[in-house]
Amino acid sequence: MTKRDLFILLIKLFGLFSLITSLFAFLPNNISFAMMQIDLFSIVWIIVAIAVVVGLFVVLIFKADKVVRLLKLDQGFDDDRIELGNLKANDIVKLGAFIIGGFLIIDNIPAFLSHSLFAFKSDLIGFEYSIREKFNWAVCGLNLIIGFLLLTNYDFVAKLLKVKKTENE
Repeated sequence: MTKRDLFILLIKLFGLFSLITSLFAFLPNNISFAMMQIDLFSIVWIIVAIAVVVGLFVVLIFKADKVVRLLKLDQGFDDDRIELGNLKANDIVKLGAFIIGGFLIIDNIPAFLSHSLFAFKSDLIGFEYSIREKFNWAVCGLNLIIGFLLLTNYDFVAKLLKVKKTENE
């Protein structure tokens, strides 16, 4: 298996995870919120939310090779092949940084979009978005940024977390 194939597989798994998370968390929350006060903004928000979920799913599942090429995920490794018995500590750290970054992004996109909707909707209605909710919104945004940085800079993270060799290696 090549490293490119591995990243394509991981991105497709992230896509499936994203679909499941969205179907059971993000969409029901937004639909129930929109049904509290049905207006043009709520209908547009539901359509946008569904479009984002479907778009993310399509990109992650059907365009995974283009995502790998765009983010240059298959570069920065010593060789092109992956032999699971011969993984070096540095390769494991790179893979771990990639996986953690992907999970941070996929776990926080639904919450960030929901907080964005609630903040703008409460502003339109005239209610104030509480400090706690603003904090949660900021944390979701920060997690998205950290996840993106981990995904795009996994080689740099591996260099920062360089594992020292023992005498046996």
